[in-house]
Amino acid sequence: MADQATPATVSRSAFLELRDEERLVRTGYRLLDEKRVQLAAEILQQRRAYRVARKAFAERCEEAAAALLEAAAAHGINGLQVHPAATLDAALSIDSRTFVGLSLITAELGIGIDTDAGPEHTADGVVRDCIDAFRAVMAAGVPLAALVTNLERLMSEYQRTERRVRALENVILPEIRSDISMMQEQLDLNDQEEVIRVHTLRR
Repeated sequence: MADQATPATVSRSAFLELRDEERLVRTGYRLLDEKRVQLAAEILQQRRAYRVARKAFAERCEEAAAALLEAAAAHGINGLQVHPAATLDAALSIDSRTFVGLSLITAELGIGIDTDAGPEHTADGVVRDCIDAFRAVMAAGVPLAALVTNLERLMSEYQRTERRVRALENVILPEIRSDISMMQEQLDLNDQEEVIRVHTLRR
């Protein structure tokens, strides 16, 4: 932004430069304000998806807790502790897209189950249900984690954009407009003085 204008520095060219700077700053302000609106809309959309994913994750956790209690009741804590560890054949899939310069992701955890080998093949139904329930918790937690990551990135960018918009709106643009107004008044005074001087010389 131009320095605070003084009568000694007022000129028509400086005035025009300041007007050009004002137009440039206004353009930047409009772009940032549009970006802020887009970020807010995306945050609301991601938040709705987060609530759905969080509810699904909470339900899977409750189911896993219930399955664990049932398995503990059937085999005892000691029996579960010595049970062979379950295998996990999982593939993490992550897709990303760019939104106003940010990388937003979606993630899924694909879990394959080998029914012909491993502890699932020899375990009874109660233990198999417990294993499946905790696998479901893991599968539900991955998309939830991706949504949390997106929301953190969006909120950080929104706050940064908000600060820039407020700075332009409340500080920089008012200062430029004040300088323009002062320079306009000074140029008008200079024009009036020139007119008076010309009339005086003619007389």
